[in-house]
Amino acid sequence: MTDSRQATDMTTEGSVTIRRNSLARGLRIVVRAGALTVLAGAAATVVAALVHGPTAAGAAAVGAGLVALVVSFGTLSMHVVASAMPTASLLVALLTYVTQLAIVLMVFLAITRGDLFSSTQERAWLAGSMVLATLVWTVSHLVLTARERVPYFDLPTGGEA
Repeated sequence: MTDSRQATDMTTEGSVTIRRNSLARGLRIVVRAGALTVLAGAAATVVAALVHGPTAAGAAAVGAGLVALVVSFGTLSMHVVASAMPTASLLVALLTYVTQLAIVLMVFLAITRGDLFSSTQERAWLAGSMVLATLVWTVSHLVLTARERVPYFDLPTGGEA
């Protein structure tokens, strides 16, 4: 062997390259899904403004923005961990999901129990835009991930089993 590197060093380098590519593709998916979610939130905000006025539009914007921010950050964190330590992916995914759910629920309860959006219409737009944003995020993330084919594990090289 003319190269002074050992086989384990070359395997590690290949694995790091695959993980970096996976992180870049994951980041691209998060950005695209986040953009689609923000667009859906903007559409809900416009409809709320036309139907019930500016305070309902504010509620719709806050709801969709909250969901877009929380799920984008959580999913990005998940991609970073999966690219660095694939064996910890499942644990981090479960913790991320529970944390996202808790954060969104606590903020929603704080908003609805406070005086920020006090009317029933405003609260309905808040909740509706949160549901819409969650559905758009979930569908777009699933479709984009399926199209991107992000590997969540390393396949053996050279025909090894």
